[in-house]
Amino acid sequence: MKSTRHAKAKGPVADRLGVDSSASLKKGLPRMVRNNVPILLVHADQASARSLADSLEQTGLSVFIARDGSHAMSILEFRAFGVLVIDIDPPVDERADLIGWSLRLCPRPRIVVVGSSIPREQEHAVLNRGAGLVLRKPVDIQLLLDFIRRARTRSSFTGTVEGVDILEYLQFVMLSGKTTIVEVTSTLGTDGRIFLMNGQVVHAECGVLRGVQALYRCLCFREGTFAHLPWCEPEQTTINVPGELLLLEAARKRDEAWGGSPGLD
Repeated sequence: MKSTRHAKAKGPVADRLGVDSSASLKKGLPRMVRNNVPILLVHADQASARSLADSLEQTGLSVFIARDGSHAMSILEFRAFGVLVIDIDPPVDERADLIGWSLRLCPRPRIVVVGSSIPREQEHAVLNRGAGLVLRKPVDIQLLLDFIRRARTRSSFTGTVEGVDILEYLQFVMLSGKTTIVEVTSTLGTDGRIFLMNGQVVHAECGVLRGVQALYRCLCFREGTFAHLPWCEPEQTTINVPGELLLLEAARKRDEAWGGSPGLD
């Protein structure tokens, strides 16, 4: 059963979003490595959203703001985020649907739901749909930062693609028979995920691409970083091609892409 933690009001509300302005916040928050966990904040009130974003950015985080669920979906199709913070005041169906939609698009997004008055039944519903944390206003920034820190540490391994042939690395993972998700991020910020079950590639995602096209896109990145993510089942199996054939075709496509556009990621 999933657990959650709730913020308690500790002082005056900083703005309409309800940012906790307690003494510990005024003393300054610990710095984080910039861009490690980009955050997408979904809130209809842009002034309130900006106030929370400012508080998070003071710790070194990168925060993007979406005005509503539809805007957030259009952003998520082309950019990955480590954490989604969804404000449900006032309640809007599309923002609730955003939880399920983002889970379909990304393997394991970290989702925080914020609201002024969230009934217990609604809290259980959003947790069951995939949210990792429910915060009631005023928002306790420290609780939110603790959640973000945990998101930073859930990857079991990271490395760089530069100096390592990603095709050879994927072949190594396949031969090892591992069940894992390899996340690859290019230096231009494009990222994708390759799902391997018992050493077989069963699914890949890269932006709006799915299946073999997404796999080939990931394997054509010239430079970037990669990480192993905790395993979760993809919604569907989109790749049923033997691994050696996938690697051969990926190598051919990469030669074509790099030959014509040496700087393309």
